[in-house]
Amino acid sequence: MEYRVKYTINGAAHSSTQYYNVFHSSEALEFLAHTWRKGSVHGGDLNILSVEEYNRYNQQWEDRLAFALEYASIPEMVVSEGGNATFSR
Repeated sequence: MEYRVKYTINGAAHSSTQYYNVFHSSEALEFLAHTWRKGSVHGGDLNILSVEEYNRYNQQWEDRLAFALEYASIPEMVVSEGGNATFSR
């Protein structure tokens, strides 16, 4: 499946997007966390805006953030009561 993760770095004015071909939305989020940990994504905290799966049948991106947050195991991730996720150092 094709996923895209949209995020901002330190509250930046513009968002960034990463694309992943993985089996589950949580894997896309974990790959982004790995990239961030290794320093390939420059900046401090990441605020996750969305995790979306491309539905090739209706050619639309569908929200999968709730599923990604439920199944991802990322020690640096903090999830607020409103469902917002942040990677913090």
